[in-house]
Amino acid sequence: MKNLFIAIAAASVLASGAAVAQNVSIVDQFGAGNGQLTVQSGANFSYTGQLGVLNGSMTGQNGTDNASATVQDGTLNGSITTQAGHFNGSLTEQFGTGHSSDTNQYGLGNQSLTIQTDGVPHP
Repeated sequence: MKNLFIAIAAASVLASGAAVAQNVSIVDQFGAGNGQLTVQSGANFSYTGQLGVLNGSMTGQNGTDNASATVQDGTLNGSITTQAGHFNGSLTEQFGTGHSSDTNQYGLGNQSLTIQTDGVPHP
């Protein structure tokens, strides 16, 4: 249920990107030692939500109508999202421990979805 709620919220965040007339960045952090950096130029939307300990996220946007959402729940997760151009959309979700993501979008209308969760441990 929690994942479904987060996915619906993130999808609505991405859908709202076209209505943005300036840069908007929203950050929610709960826990300890989480870090986040957003750099925007143009007219873009970014959301970062972190719940847990020692999660890190960087988002860079240059252009117009780019939308990015990053949600991290756990410990020691890291995410980098770079968007340059127009109408790019990115959603990154990481649940668990030690996940890493690097998403780069250049051009027009690129879309990405990255979901990482802890699975069955490997021997």
